[in-house]
Amino acid sequence: MPSYEEILTEIDAVPATAVGGVRDIHWTTPDKVIGIARDQAGRLELFLAGAELKAASRTVRESLEHHEWHRKASAPLHANRLVLPALGHFDPVAAFICANLLRNGADEDVEHAFRVTEPIIELAIERLLLSETALLGLLGELLLLNSMCHLAQPYQVGSVVLSWDGWRRSSRDFHWNGTGVELKTTTRSTSSHMVQGVHQIEPSEGEDGISAENRLLLVSVGLQRASEGLNSISVPDLVQRIVNRLEITGNASEVPEFLTRISRYGSESGFGYDHTSMQHDAPFTSNFTVAFFRGYDMADPGVEILRRDDVARRHHVEIHSVAFRVNLPASISGTNPINGANQVAASVLEI
Repeated sequence: MPSYEEILTEIDAVPATAVGGVRDIHWTTPDKVIGIARDQAGRLELFLAGAELKAASRTVRESLEHHEWHRKASAPLHANRLVLPALGHFDPVAAFICANLLRNGADEDVEHAFRVTEPIIELAIERLLLSETALLGLLGELLLLNSMCHLAQPYQVGSVVLSWDGWRRSSRDFHWNGTGVELKTTTRSTSSHMVQGVHQIEPSEGEDGISAENRLLLVSVGLQRASEGLNSISVPDLVQRIVNRLEITGNASEVPEFLTRISRYGSESGFGYDHTSMQHDAPFTSNFTVAFFRGYDMADPGVEILRRDDVARRHHVEIHSVAFRVNLPASISGTNPINGANQVAASVLEI
C-alpha cells in the first residue's frame, strides 16, 4: 500500500487534460480502485471504481457522481467521481483522503472504506469549497477596485485602494464618500446571492461598525471559467494592474500595504495569495470571463427584498440572525442596475 507521501508525489505529477471529456486516470494501486485525474480547469478528480456509493453527508453527496466511463480497447469503467476545486495547495488534502481510503481497505471493500472515510471527506470538501468561494470573491472585488483605480484622478488612487475593506472581516466591501458597496460574486447565470443579514442590503445609518451611508450599491458579478485569452482575467493579472496604477500615479508607497491586504483575504478559510511568490501557482492562474457586472441601487422601491422593518416587526426574531437568498432580475428600471465594471466604478466615484 502506497504511503501518503508517495500518493502526494503522484498527485503533484498528474497533468490537466488537454481535451474536454477525456481523462488519463492514474491509479494508486495495481487493483485500480482509487484513481486520480485532472480536468481542463485543473480540478483534481478522484475516481472510486465500482457500484454507486451512497453518501450520508449532503456535502459529499453533491460532489459525488456515478457514471459509466468509456475506455479505449477495454470494457467501460463504472466509477464514482469526486471532483475537488482547482486549488493546487490542497493537493495534500486529496492525498490524505486517498491514503485513508486505502488504509480502510478500499482495494478489498470500497463501500466500507468510503463509509468509514466519509467524515474526513466531508471536512475536506467544506474547506475546499470555502477557499474556492474566497477566490471568486477576491476576483470580483479586484475587478471593481481595478476599474475605480483607473477612473480616479492620480491623487485619489491611493485613497481608492484604501477604501477597499473586503480583505478582512468587515461589514462592507467598499466605502467611498458616503457610498457603500456590497459585492457578491457567483458562477450562476443570474444575480442570485446569499445575504448574511439585512445590513448587507440597506444603507447604514452609522451603526454595526459601518460608516453612515447616503446610498448602497449591491454589486453582482457573474464569472465563468475560461481559457487564457485577451478577454480573460486572473488574480495575478488584476493585482499587477492595480500595483502598476499605484506606481505610475505617485502612490507607490501604498503598494506594500495593498499586497499585505491581498495576502490576508480569505485567510480564515485557508485561502491566501502572496503576489510575490504565488503568481504562477494554481488556482490563482485560473482564467475567468465576466458574464455580467451589475450595480443595484438598493434604495429603489423596485428592488423587492426583505427589509429591516419587515424583520423588526417580528419582535421574537433577532434582526442580525436573518440570512436569505436574493434573486435580482437583470433589469429593474432604465437606470437600475448599472451595467459594466467601469460604469459601476464611475457611479461609486460620482464621475
